[in-house]
Amino acid sequence: MPTPALAKASNATFRPAYVPVAIFVGGTSGVGQGMLETFARYVQGRAHIIVVGRNEHAAADIIARLPKPADGEADGWTHEFIACDLSLMTNVREACAAIRAKVARVNFLVMTAGYSSFVNIAITSEGLDLHLALRYYWRYVFIHELLPLVKNAHDRGEDAKVMSVLGAGRGSPKRPLDLENLGNQVKPRVGRFTVALRSIIMSSGYTDAMLAHFAARNPDIAFTHIHPGIVRTPTQRVDFDGLLTPLSWVINFILPFLGVSQDQCAEHMLYALFTGQRGLFLVDRYGDPVSAHAFDAPVELGNSEETSVLNGVPMTGYGASDLGVGRVVEHTESATRATVA
Repeated sequence: MPTPALAKASNATFRPAYVPVAIFVGGTSGVGQGMLETFARYVQGRAHIIVVGRNEHAAADIIARLPKPADGEADGWTHEFIACDLSLMTNVREACAAIRAKVARVNFLVMTAGYSSFVNIAITSEGLDLHLALRYYWRYVFIHELLPLVKNAHDRGEDAKVMSVLGAGRGSPKRPLDLENLGNQVKPRVGRFTVALRSIIMSSGYTDAMLAHFAARNPDIAFTHIHPGIVRTPTQRVDFDGLLTPLSWVINFILPFLGVSQDQCAEHMLYALFTGQRGLFLVDRYGDPVSAHAFDAPVELGNSEETSVLNGVPMTGYGASDLGVGRVVEHTESATRATVA
């Protein structure tokens, strides 16, 4: 387990010869903000940083505080914001189109935005479960739409890495993906707590499956799913209502004492981002891989139903099977109206 000091020391060695392009989706608060600001500090502002989120004013304040390279020190650096409501995949595709219009390569695609509510379990205007839209579907669309730019970075001999900060390492053969309720709209949506909890659990397993799919087809790129643990952020809250409201008060009082600061969390997240080279990585909150698998060549996954096994290789904490990967990706492409590249 890398200590905070070890993570910082390792991160401080990141000095790319090129001006990196880094996308931070959800970078206006919480873990995403911590990662964005820490990344900018390590590169001394010498990067093309794109912040994607809803809060333009927060983004403006964050960007204004980022370090800037001295005049003439680096060409091609800039720090900018793209507004996007991630609950709608139409908006996500528009944001990706805006990014493609600005850059020809992406070195780091970091996705941190999430959602967790035991009160609001709405269906979006696009017909998607709101939790899954804000925790999973948008991540698939971002990777799908920007993957050619990540490949371009690899082809230039640069870092080419994708990271999803969500709920890695939670899968096991005892908790296989529910392939009979894809999208959480097949089984009756009865009981807000039950429906929300199903979606939250699904989003982690779906993310495992999605990243396994992309890693199998793109063996030269690092795809990391990482669990941040409990982090002291303005959005780290539990919302119950009705008879459970007092319980939410107690939990929200206790949570800050159990968590770490978003800056300390950011150091471990960046440690995992920088050290992962290629393949699929499931990583804990300290930046240590729970399991990992690198492919030697592009692979089409088969129909094995064995959970926690990827292409014949056992994976601790992995929540999918080869069959499950195919089913989840097929569902996701249909649900988000995505086309296969």
